[in-house]
Amino acid sequence: MNMPRPIADLICLTRDLVRHPRMVLLNRGHHRWTPAGLIAAAAVASAGTPVGHHVLAAAVLVAGPFWALDMLGALAHGLWQSGRIWSDLECQCCGDDPDDDPVPDEPEDDGGLAADVENWLKTQTTHR
Repeated sequence: MNMPRPIADLICLTRDLVRHPRMVLLNRGHHRWTPAGLIAAAAVASAGTPVGHHVLAAAVLVAGPFWALDMLGALAHGLWQSGRIWSDLECQCCGDDPDDDPVPDEPEDDGGLAADVENWLKTQTTHR
């Protein structure tokens, strides 16, 4: 069954929130606060219109729970970073994963064309 991406994401979020609530909260601490932006955009767009309060109420009903989850996630992540809660967990977004190490700038071996050119340039003399 093909579903739209937002609906599939909502189903996955709900499933993960039930199965792994602490991990979901830690990851939501890195969330971009998109629901807050949606509520703010609805407030600005509907300001001064006769149905403005209905538009704002609809935005709060749709995005409000996600905004609350983002705020709880930010709070939980701050407490986790300070070592006050969940010391047995590792945040997936800011953990020390060895696979996340950047690739070194220099090649591992000393061979290759770049090393040959560098050696050749060192042996050349300049003409004055």
